Amino acid sequence: MEPDFAAVCGEYYDRVYRFLLVLCQDPHQAEDLTQEVFYRALLHIGRYEERGQIFTWLCSIGKNLWFSQCRKKPPEPLSPALAARFGPEDALSAHETQLALRRAISTLPEDYRDVVILHIYGGISLKEISALKGKSESWGKVTYYRARQLLKQELEGML
Repeated sequence: MEPDFAAVCGEYYDRVYRFLLVLCQDPHQAEDLTQEVFYRALLHIGRYEERGQIFTWLCSIGKNLWFSQCRKKPPEPLSPALAARFGPEDALSAHETQLALRRAISTLPEDYRDVVILHIYGGISLKEISALKGKSESWGKVTYYRARQLLKQELEGML
């Protein structure tokens, strides 16, 4: 049975927006991505499988859209607000760390990348992510642990 799409929009729009805002750090881009998520969800609502929560499915769509945009455009310049808040050296260091983390996440294998983004940025439980992937909860825990280890190694090499 297909979910009521108007109810889905009303219930999840703000949560998906906040998830995307954390990912992209730009309110305008987050709004555009959120609208695209719900447009694509409407087109493919018949494909939604109820093994996971609909919020997790929507975040997966958003994550994929965001990664697609990241591949197409160069990294954003240092934000003036960030520089003013922390001072230029600290702001540049924070910006470089954030870029290094995003690059490291993008190099992870797909399942690892999905688990990290959905769990860390989306606040989605490992149990829900595992259900979305059709896997056991222990798979989610192991995948998250291994992804963190790979990220740690990657970041030690970058920074």
